[in-house]
Amino acid sequence: MLKQVVLVGGGYSIVEGIETGLWEKLKQSTIEIWSLNWAYKTMPYYPTRECWIDINFFTSSIQELWDLWKHNVTCYAKDHPKYKYLPDIHSLPTTRNPLEFHDKIYIAKFGLTGYFALSLACREKYERIYLLGYDFGVAKPYNEDGTKNTFTHYYQNKIAVPSRGAGHPELYKTPDAKVEDFEIYLKEPCKIYNVSLSSNIKCFEKIDYPTFYKLVKEEK
Repeated sequence: MLKQVVLVGGGYSIVEGIETGLWEKLKQSTIEIWSLNWAYKTMPYYPTRECWIDINFFTSSIQELWDLWKHNVTCYAKDHPKYKYLPDIHSLPTTRNPLEFHDKIYIAKFGLTGYFALSLACREKYERIYLLGYDFGVAKPYNEDGTKNTFTHYYQNKIAVPSRGAGHPELYKTPDAKVEDFEIYLKEPCKIYNVSLSSNIKCFEKIDYPTFYKLVKEEK
């Protein structure tokens, strides 16, 4: 059986999955589910792992993270002195330098949890990795009525979280936000599927949700 994992990011494209029974279909499979940042708050059950980078995320979510741990969810984070005496958190050294990709957990210049989780999955030699909500901004900058599209994350207006990126597509256009940084993963011996036809990350094979469900079901 393939060693495979689903990485649940925060991109708005996940809405399509949720509307077509994403959580129930994943529950019926044996595949691992990793929650990135606040994704766990929208799930009807506990993920396999919880991943984050920002220390502010930790301090604002510490009680909920404790609950995740009590329910056997393993936690992985970018190393920080606050985690020194918290052995239940797997605190890992990171790098923004692509030349150190195989020495530390790569998070690219932009330093996103999406890079962190994907790098960790590659490090642990998962053979097939599915990216959900890896949109890197918005698909269309403007809505049909001409207003600016600010729906970067699927949980906007549903849960209150102190996210620096939610509702701010301009952050994905800054000099540090280079979508090309994802191309480094193409050198890894794993298959990476981007489950979003509208994602701005174009280096991985894109598939729609029906195809994703079929692949997951086949590997049950």
